[in-house]
Amino acid sequence: MNLRNIYKLFKPYTSSIAAIILFSLLVSLVNIITPFVNRFMIDQGLLRGNISVVFSAVLLLLFLYLCDNAIQYFQRKQEILVSNSFGKDLKIKALSHGLKLNPRHFKDQGFYKITGDVLYDIDNLLTITSSNFLMLFLIICKAIGAAIGLFFLNWRLALLTLPFIFFKIVYNTWMRSRSEQLGKNLMDANKNYNTWFSDLLSGAIDIKLWNLHSRKTAEYGEQIHNINEASKNLSLFTTKNNCVMRIVELTFINLMYLSGAALIQKDQISFGSLMTFITFSTYLLVPIDAIMNLRIILKQIRPSLQEIQRFFGLDEENYDSTLEPNGIISKIEFKDVSVTFENRCILQNINFEIHRGEKVVFVGDNGSGKTTLLNLLLGLCQPSSGEVLIDGIPIQNYNIEAYRKKISVVSQNVHLFSGTVRENILLDEETPFDSGKYPLFCKKAVEKLEKNYDTTVGIDGTKLSGGEKQKVALLRALNRKGEFLVLDEATSNYDSESEEAFHLFIKENTNYNFYFIVTHRKEFLEYTDKTICLSHGKVSCIKQN
Repeated sequence: MNLRNIYKLFKPYTSSIAAIILFSLLVSLVNIITPFVNRFMIDQGLLRGNISVVFSAVLLLLFLYLCDNAIQYFQRKQEILVSNSFGKDLKIKALSHGLKLNPRHFKDQGFYKITGDVLYDIDNLLTITSSNFLMLFLIICKAIGAAIGLFFLNWRLALLTLPFIFFKIVYNTWMRSRSEQLGKNLMDANKNYNTWFSDLLSGAIDIKLWNLHSRKTAEYGEQIHNINEASKNLSLFTTKNNCVMRIVELTFINLMYLSGAALIQKDQISFGSLMTFITFSTYLLVPIDAIMNLRIILKQIRPSLQEIQRFFGLDEENYDSTLEPNGIISKIEFKDVSVTFENRCILQNINFEIHRGEKVVFVGDNGSGKTTLLNLLLGLCQPSSGEVLIDGIPIQNYNIEAYRKKISVVSQNVHLFSGTVRENILLDEETPFDSGKYPLFCKKAVEKLEKNYDTTVGIDGTKLSGGEKQKVALLRALNRKGEFLVLDEATSNYDSESEEAFHLFIKENTNYNFYFIVTHRKEFLEYTDKTICLSHGKVSCIKQN
């Protein structure tokens, strides 16, 4: 990774970067003039007691300093704008990509883990802007301006700075590898924390049921300790390096005094030139620090940049296809479909057809593959072999967004977003809210709530019972006028009265062209047209009801 790779990321901000470079050139000009004015003030004013010269030089220096700081202010403003926009745009792009990822990427690591890691990597990458990455050109320009001025002040003293510059380069090169390792340790500690915290969120209820509070609190302390230790080691290493550099610079300045005194005795330099040279000589060392620190930063963020590139290289679902399903779908076909995950066969050689107008129920023991079969239909997983065809075309060939608009689904594990019942029914659909068309047993359940459809459901529906959540999820599905109604154990938390009303609803409802019902309830069989029985990942029988 080099500077060119980094600047590619900033390509959309070319105009702002051009302004930063322009400001840097102006600062360079100011820093060429300033040493000469400073020498003039000392030699012609202070040493000769000429107050008017000192006054004029001071006014000019104040003007130059004012210009320098004003230019740096506007330069910094542009830098902040670039930094903020860059970070925001990259994070939005990352989240958008994460939400569109092929679901198979969530098998080993959940959505929180994958996106949490990449957002941390982006924050780490942003250190190049918070560490004055865009100020580098300004620093170099200031140094060039000062170097030109100092060389003309006294070229002998200018040559004496070379050994110190060489030392700084060698020292910074030596410390790079150590800094890179410490940066990687900190990144690994944060990513381990993300993995642990993701697991904690998933198991919050089990922690209560199994009284794991103390254990998980202790583990949390260990995770924070590991992050703090890694951060401490990196910070102390940086501090130690800064101390060494300050000692080197103080040594350099004192040697400049000794060399300058010898040159004054030989009448090879004026007192004003010496003082000015020492004052501005640190400008020659600053760009070395900046460039070497930048190389260290680039080393530290290299793993993050590689992870970001790997993340954006993960394949998305098919959102770019122009192919959309027919206005009215006629047939769905599973043709020699098998699904294998980590050498475990979940579905094997599944073959069946479903035609428009059929209500189909899938039955089988736990682990028989029912939910995986529905996930294939929903496009949430893909066959390891074989094809799922919609009117003769594989699902993955369709624009996935257009395809899913055809589907209304109630998942086995219902998720409600934080908000009201009404907001969870509507989501972002254009279909207007019309409670008059909803099933009576669902409407009654909602009307019993404190504020009816305006009741706040809490995070993931925690303020509702399991049955209430499933009824809100059913209303959400029914509010979308699709072609498929998919119900995965949609009544597992219903009471007997609600379940009986639901069966009647399924029997009488004809708003959808396809009905897919996963259940353990045999009562559904008399309300459906076809039963597909699964056993150990295979179709054991297909019955017409």
